[in-house]
Amino acid sequence: MGTSTSSTEKNLSICEHLIGSLNVPIISNCSQCYGTGFIYENYSRKMGGYTSCSCIAGLCGQKVCLPPYEFYQPEIRAMKPCSCRSIRSTVRKIQYLEKKAYIPRRYKGFFLDHIRLDHAPASSGLFTALDYAEEIVSKFGSQEWNPKGLYLYGGTGRGKTLISCAILNELLRFHKISVRFAKINRDILRKLRSSFNPNSEIYGEGLKIEEELAEVKVLVVDDFGVQQETQWVVSVLYDLIDTRYENNLLTILTSNEPMSFWKETAGGRIYSRLQEMCREIHIDAPDYRLSFRDATKTEEQC
Repeated sequence: MGTSTSSTEKNLSICEHLIGSLNVPIISNCSQCYGTGFIYENYSRKMGGYTSCSCIAGLCGQKVCLPPYEFYQPEIRAMKPCSCRSIRSTVRKIQYLEKKAYIPRRYKGFFLDHIRLDHAPASSGLFTALDYAEEIVSKFGSQEWNPKGLYLYGGTGRGKTLISCAILNELLRFHKISVRFAKINRDILRKLRSSFNPNSEIYGEGLKIEEELAEVKVLVVDDFGVQQETQWVVSVLYDLIDTRYENNLLTILTSNEPMSFWKETAGGRIYSRLQEMCREIHIDAPDYRLSFRDATKTEEQC
């Protein structure tokens, strides 16, 4: 399992380090969830999801506790919140946010601790990217940190999408915020084109699609640069980047091309925005093929 430098120095997994740095409430000494009360459980190769850990049954004495997670207390003749209510409500919120995130099934439940570094030389960029990924998660939302996104570039299969999705998953479980994954062609340009088609189910929803992408707190744009450039495409990309830049929203982009590729596009305006809003990291590792389920350890699914 890969860990960042800071995690290694303290002999902690990245998960444990984030729990400490974010002051995540600890409800038990459970080694499965590290005391957080919830885990990401893989039910099968194709199914999985966030669920409350078995350790919280000890909080209320019930294996199954249903919404609104209350019980009747005869002494006061009133309903009182169950002691497990906070955790179960947290799980439901994360489940809801994950559905709206559109993270590919392949990458759901994939966290920073699951990224293997044993195949990568120190100069590959993976170590640097992983360190900064942890910094993003640990400092997100803090007043002293100005959110700066990531521009990861390199050849196909180098781990760019893995890192990006791992960041989204960490932000979901530790910050419980709205995040979104979008491939440039499939999820952005193709959907916008379909919104112009009267026979499409999303006819007339182009503005709504653009607003959702522009306003989500954290956005990953995958395969940035593979699209064919037309005046309309350039306009769409510039408007998206510019709006997120103006609103100071965290944006992560993966690309086969370096940031300098955009110098001649839209009069250099896209390039200018990207320079200010993203940290550029070149991933030059060997072809990165990871068996997700073999790499997953139950104790790191907190």
